[in-house]
Amino acid sequence: MTVPATFLSPPSVRAPFGPYSHVARVKADAELLFLSGQVGLADDDSIPDSIESQYELTVKTIRDILVGAGTSPQNIVKLTTYVVKPIDPDALRRLRLQYLGDIRPAATLVFVPRLADEKLLVEVEAIAAV
Repeated sequence: MTVPATFLSPPSVRAPFGPYSHVARVKADAELLFLSGQVGLADDDSIPDSIESQYELTVKTIRDILVGAGTSPQNIVKLTTYVVKPIDPDALRRLRLQYLGDIRPAATLVFVPRLADEKLLVEVEAIAAV
């Protein structure tokens, strides 16, 4: 399936320092999927203690939602990640690559004081174009 988007980082600005693009251009005839924020809940509704474990569950859930909607993580055009404490950037990149593939959508990382439950350390929302 062809992604109805192109990703670019113009040479006139600083290159991205992570696996993202400065711009995601989506064709006008694309269907957009807006995923609600996903958090790191295990199948038994437990919440792991580490932010890396929660992030892993979160990106796995995003992948599963997209596959269930008949598409794939390759169609993600925007990711917004909310964290309450720092996450190891190498772990973030490795887990994102493992579950979402080598995508470079427009992306934002935001530090927040708290999420819906005080045990939650990370939440990720996504937009995909089909």
